[in-house]
Amino acid sequence: MTMTLAIVIPAYNTQSALDRVLTELPSALADNVIIVDDGSTVPIIATGFRVIRHPQNKGYGAAQKTGYDAALAMGFDRIVLLHGDGQYDTQDVLALTDVLAACDAAIGSRFLNNGGHQIPMWRRMGNRTLTFMANIRFGTQVSELHSGARGFRADTLRRLDYHRFSDDYIFDHQVLSALLNSGASIGERRVRCAYDETVQSIAIGPSIRYALGVVGTILSPPKQG
Repeated sequence: MTMTLAIVIPAYNTQSALDRVLTELPSALADNVIIVDDGSTVPIIATGFRVIRHPQNKGYGAAQKTGYDAALAMGFDRIVLLHGDGQYDTQDVLALTDVLAACDAAIGSRFLNNGGHQIPMWRRMGNRTLTFMANIRFGTQVSELHSGARGFRADTLRRLDYHRFSDDYIFDHQVLSALLNSGASIGERRVRCAYDETVQSIAIGPSIRYALGVVGTILSPPKQG
């Protein structure tokens, strides 16, 4: 695992939460961690870890692009996304590598963990509705398509022209829609999550824009390459 797994961590003004997340990682994986500081007001400090800093805030999708670019350039063949605010359980995210043994991409599903009841109700309802629509459109049976816990085989990302996608939150669904539309295999594993004062949540206004963007992506999915 230490030879092939990259851990991409986007972070924006989450120093204290990130400090905790980093202590939860096996020490043997320190060289495999790529932290993308997306223009934090006070620059992220992570001694002993690789940090790439955006001079200004570019967006959640842009931070992922930077992290994936770095992981691919370094030759890793498995890549997982771990949020710097500690929302998703670190060990559950790392375990997505097991799913990648048989699938092109992996999602850590909150709905395989007590039915997703830990998610705030309005978000849970929107999540279920949009995931249902996508399953109908792509002929799949995925329990959740809106989790930020995810992993990819490097070859999957290399075939995906993800730089064409948004720098904002909709990037997540553009990636999965493009993969589903191309017939890529997406596996799932349960993931635990937390919603406390340290977790960064998308506000109501951006959530509505995100939902509308997801509907558009379902109706007209981006091509893989």
